[in-house]
Amino acid sequence: MDTEPVKSAKVKSTGNNPRKDTDLNLLTKSVESAWRANSQISLIWTDVDKYKASINAFGTTLTERQGTGGTRKEVTAKLAKLDRDINNAVAALKGYLVYRYEKDNAPSYYPQFGIERVGKLFIVPRDRNKRVAALKQIQAAVVTHGFGNEKYGTAYWQQTADSYNALLTQATTVDGTVAKKVGDKNELRKTIVKTHNALINVLKGNYPDTYKSILREWGFQKEKY
Repeated sequence: MDTEPVKSAKVKSTGNNPRKDTDLNLLTKSVESAWRANSQISLIWTDVDKYKASINAFGTTLTERQGTGGTRKEVTAKLAKLDRDINNAVAALKGYLVYRYEKDNAPSYYPQFGIERVGKLFIVPRDRNKRVAALKQIQAAVVTHGFGNEKYGTAYWQQTADSYNALLTQATTVDGTVAKKVGDKNELRKTIVKTHNALINVLKGNYPDTYKSILREWGFQKEKY
């Protein structure tokens, strides 16, 4: 009877340095403690105090990065809501135009309000930079067409434009901060990983028969990450 060969399960290989920054940050605490307890283990180009400075900076930058990322989510949510509010208000403006100029004539006035045709729809641009320009057009157009005192008139669009511009400015600032934090964090990560790899090689060289257990004592436990 023919039998099909049993396929061996693929084992996911994980390096001694975790892929996740949070896991790496936890590992550094174990490595620093073990290194201080084993002063005979040394590297020419760095030492445990320099390593400590790097891991402290890494932990701080990681925390700040996560906090700033949370702020960006808040700003993004506020922008999304304001976009929806703008879309609803533009629909009301179309109603004003229909009432004043009749349904067939209303679309001819849309460009003055920053409203453009996208497929079968007439909307203000989805691109946020273009939408900022459209908001300026709307503020001028509501005055020109006598809608200034309406619910969606001068006061509404002035406040909306101010809020939209403020949120976009905040988003840009946060994005710049996040980019810098990510860059700083990545550079620190490179230094930490390089140090870990050097220490692992030294430990393997000094403990050729027991290095696996020694690595575990230092915190290099692959099954944990």
